[in-house]
Amino acid sequence: MQFVEVIVNVPIRRTFGRASATPVAADAAVEAGLEADDALQIYHYHLPPEMEHQVQPGHLVWAPFGHQEVQGVVARLADSAPLTTRPLLRLARPEPVLTAAQLDLARWIAQEYVAPVSEAVKLFLPPGLLAKEDRPATARVRREWQVALALPLAEARARLLMLGRASTQVQVLQHLLAAPALRATQDDLAAACGAAAKNAVRALVKREHVAVADNEVTLLLTPAAAEDLVLTLRGVDKHLPLLEALAATGEEPVWKNDLPVQAPLAQWRDLRDAGLVTLREETRFRDPLAARTYRATTPPVLTAEQEQVWRVLEKGPLAGRGLTYPRPVLLFGVTGSGKTEIYLRAIAATLAQGRQVIALVPEIALTPQTIARFAGRFPGRVTVIHSGLSQGERYDVWRALRDGRFDIVVGPRSALFAPLPRPGLIMGQLQGLL
Repeated sequence: MQFVEVIVNVPIRRTFGRASATPVAADAAVEAGLEADDALQIYHYHLPPEMEHQVQPGHLVWAPFGHQEVQGVVARLADSAPLTTRPLLRLARPEPVLTAAQLDLARWIAQEYVAPVSEAVKLFLPPGLLAKEDRPATARVRREWQVALALPLAEARARLLMLGRASTQVQVLQHLLAAPALRATQDDLAAACGAAAKNAVRALVKREHVAVADNEVTLLLTPAAAEDLVLTLRGVDKHLPLLEALAATGEEPVWKNDLPVQAPLAQWRDLRDAGLVTLREETRFRDPLAARTYRATTPPVLTAEQEQVWRVLEKGPLAGRGLTYPRPVLLFGVTGSGKTEIYLRAIAATLAQGRQVIALVPEIALTPQTIARFAGRFPGRVTVIHSGLSQGERYDVWRALRDGRFDIVVGPRSALFAPLPRPGLIMGQLQGLL
């Protein structure tokens, strides 16, 4: 039987009461680097057979706790438990929410600052991720619809002319559009469109769309205007602005809600069923830097002082040796002395080693200018995380960082808890600009 130690998400005072889970013994807590008091929030459970090969340290799980269900984070796997245990209920998330390094840091924070270990764990999780028994988690992915033209616009318009209601007036107009010189005899129209063609021609004459002379019917509209009239009579003219808006965006799929023309989802499904567009639901990343562009920059030639500093860093902490616990380096210089370029060189060297960077700023107000410098040098590899983001943005950035989508995260002290899978450099400033 496989056992796990779980950090339960309940207030510390409640762990002193009676619970059906088994608390980690004090000696086991010492082995895990925890104080005995911290162990009061870590409980033993065993895994049911269907979960034995699913659960890893860092997984968010649902566990029984007294007469209720609570969430917790798996601290580690264990081969035994000191007392009888209850089984875990289920996974709350398919992927682990904490890395091994984050679990170690959470334990250190709890011990160093005499804090509940569950509260230390929460520092690493975005707001809304944890859920209580009586309500679901509020941090969720955002699902939206992407659309694209399935045909070139001319072909899509031609197919649209065949959809909707095919009244006799529509048949007459389409027959005239296909006829030489946009004209035909009434006998030909009657043969092609039926006995009701005469009444349809009379109605079109009344609206000055066609003219009749010597039994010959002539289209008075231009072909484009006649096609627009056909779309209107068929009741599908409402689709044309959507197709034109898609054509203006290019061939790549776009988010439905970003189009200048909006329509109900049912209308898009009608176009999809007609083979005019593709439509699929996708997860949309709520990017805090969306719609922002940054001027690309290239590394300048270093000054003599910068070159001297860079040689020390390049041969020491950034040489790729001893990255587990490298020694800190203090770079001193007044504003405008060129420290930022050294930071950028250090970031480039770290990225070249396949590692990631946390860049700290003392306050949120300095984040935009720092982002501009870093994103200009490393386009597409920088993101930001701070309390000024919406809950959805913080959740999406957290997921993107956990999945390795970005290599550089900029933010205040809370950025230290970003879930980077390959951290290699933490850099920050004491005062002034980076």
